[in-house]
Amino acid sequence: MSCAACSARVEKVVGELHGVQQVQVNLLTRSMRVFYDETQVNENGIVAAVEAAGYGASTAGGSAPDDLRIKRRLLYSFLCLVPMVALHHLWHDPLSVLFQFVLLIPIIVLNRKFFISGAKAARHGAANMDTLISLGAVAAILYSLTDLLVLRTGAAYVESAGMILTLITLGKWLEARATGHTGDALSKLKALLPQNAVVLRNGGEHTIPADEVATGDCLMIAAGARIPVDAEVTEGCSAIDESSLTGESMPVSKEPGSRIFAGTINGNGALKATALCRSKESALCNIIHLVGEAAATKAPIARMADSISRIFVPYVVGIAVLTAGLWLISGATLSFSMGCAIAVLVVSCPCALGLATPVAIMAGAGKGAENGILFRDGATMEQARNASTIILDKTGTITAGKPVVISVIPAPSVSKSELLQLAISLEQNNSHPLAQCIRSLCTVYTPKPVESLEYVAGRGIAGSINNAPALAGNERFMTERGISIDASAPEGTTPIYFSLAGQYKGMIVVADPIKPDSAAAVAEMKKAGLRVLMMSGDREEAVRHIAGQAGIDEYYAEVTPQDKEAKVRQLQSEGHCVAMVGDGINDAPALTRADVGIAIGAGTDVAIESAGIILVRSELTDAVAALKLSRAVIRTIRQNLFWAFFYNILTIPLAAGAYYPFTGWLLTPAVAAAAMSLSSLFVVCNALRLRKLTLIHPTPQHMNTTTISVHGMMCPHCERHVTQALSALPGITDVKADHKSDSVTITSEAPVDEVLLAATIKEAGYDYKGVC
Repeated sequence: MSCAACSARVEKVVGELHGVQQVQVNLLTRSMRVFYDETQVNENGIVAAVEAAGYGASTAGGSAPDDLRIKRRLLYSFLCLVPMVALHHLWHDPLSVLFQFVLLIPIIVLNRKFFISGAKAARHGAANMDTLISLGAVAAILYSLTDLLVLRTGAAYVESAGMILTLITLGKWLEARATGHTGDALSKLKALLPQNAVVLRNGGEHTIPADEVATGDCLMIAAGARIPVDAEVTEGCSAIDESSLTGESMPVSKEPGSRIFAGTINGNGALKATALCRSKESALCNIIHLVGEAAATKAPIARMADSISRIFVPYVVGIAVLTAGLWLISGATLSFSMGCAIAVLVVSCPCALGLATPVAIMAGAGKGAENGILFRDGATMEQARNASTIILDKTGTITAGKPVVISVIPAPSVSKSELLQLAISLEQNNSHPLAQCIRSLCTVYTPKPVESLEYVAGRGIAGSINNAPALAGNERFMTERGISIDASAPEGTTPIYFSLAGQYKGMIVVADPIKPDSAAAVAEMKKAGLRVLMMSGDREEAVRHIAGQAGIDEYYAEVTPQDKEAKVRQLQSEGHCVAMVGDGINDAPALTRADVGIAIGAGTDVAIESAGIILVRSELTDAVAALKLSRAVIRTIRQNLFWAFFYNILTIPLAAGAYYPFTGWLLTPAVAAAAMSLSSLFVVCNALRLRKLTLIHPTPQHMNTTTISVHGMMCPHCERHVTQALSALPGITDVKADHKSDSVTITSEAPVDEVLLAATIKEAGYDYKGVC
């Protein structure tokens, strides 16, 4: 394929096959994605249809065009062109024209691809850019031969034919080099995958290709080596550089039981690990697949260009014939008329139309991948720019998603151990983060069997223990089940209430700290003109507390997954384009319903599968960056399409001589060839500007310093214990404890929740006395 007319032709031919449901042809990547019914058509039938249309096809995995070959062809063409141009301008004689023909022959042979491709396309009724180029060159050659042998006016276009072929080749080479840069990010991601792996088999270490690693294989990972597949550490401790996946520069400590990922770099400790999947199923391969899929798809904005591309070449040929005829009728010389017709054929550029969208999408997808933002397809990229309202989940999106238990408050006449025994029994198989937090507190208790277990999304759990009804959930859930609660939880916390046999047994209070970047992200969203809402299944007080910390004015508490989805539908019915950011299974319905679903990368597989955008680094600021990038990509596509249309609308009349009677302006075929090449190059270079886009402007970090009073520290060992406990909290950058003054000075990126501080100090075994 050489231009948009080619890709439109292939798309049309394959789309008409019986059983083909959808087809997308990408001119930039020379690829095609086909969704079809295997019972009605197969791969061979699709390939045959493409070949019948005059093109070649094979399954994905073939090599890209040889850039070195194009460069060599260009060099030899210029070596012949330079003396040809010199002869044309310095020696005006029929013998000079003859020598120019001799020099033209190698150029024709070197660039015969244009003639072969153009003729083949025309024969199949799908004239393309190569058809226009070859027609222009052939017209120049035939007229020059006629003039040399018959007319003898000395007005030959031999050098123009050579110039057309050489300059178009120059444009193709520059275009290939520039478009290659749009896929740099994808190439860099692929380069992260190691070629080999060391496995332990038959009692010895063997180096095998990474593709041959099977699930369950024992991997030996040396210090400094790249990890070949996703695996679980079984022996050894080390720090892994995961910046290629998460963007985090700090190494992550790994120990037995920790998960490690393909493409990341082992630190200074040797590891033994068990492969969790094959190489092609790793997290990095999934990212590469998503980026490639996004780059290969089309945005709906490209439809108009596709429609025009299908009729572009025949119209240009018609305009060229009409141009020659009108000038001859008006009394112009045959040489002048032919020059205008040839210029029209050469100057028109369907290629720029075809490249306008894919180069921008590929550059945008690559820029996103570099920053941990994955778009599922071009349609999502286009839709994201229209977002006017954004809904944020609370747990795991605005907050860290790793709640900690602050306190255990049993009801009067109920012991703490009795409450914890009930809690571990009800929460033993629950995957909710709050349940996991409670289970970590109750490890010394053996769960009792629970019968008739029922999970009520967004509410709680119901079951039966020894034939007595048992409940765990929020206040609304308890009230609905007729349980009276006479205790209240601290502001900004989430209590889980428990009851057994209709009697209230107490509550376990947890808190989920806000992420350090959440407030800044919300501020950026508001600055971008977005309406920001927060929705959570948590209770009113906890949601209000987090909303206040994040700077969100509109929030909804105690909502179910169905409520979230209904709210999205309501906003859409009011004319809003809704983006939804979430990370859990309960967010999946809303993510699917939303115009733009954005999944936090650390979330569940269900949430990720339901979303159009995935944030690998799990940072809320990346949601802002994704919307900004989508706007930049669509803006670039519009600029490219405007240029492609404007260029053709301006230059075709200019080449036809429409302005010549009034201004004297006229394009020679050689200048037309240069303009045509530069037009495509302009579109590509404009898309490359996306690589320089700054997605998030770093804001100066105003560090917060808080001094608290802590009693019970007796020695430097106590100081270290308190320092370690507080340093583990998110957003805290420095802790200095002094047992002599009973004070601890905390430096943090954002104000630290005092309730969380108190709970952490208490859990460490000391007494929190408040802020100094």
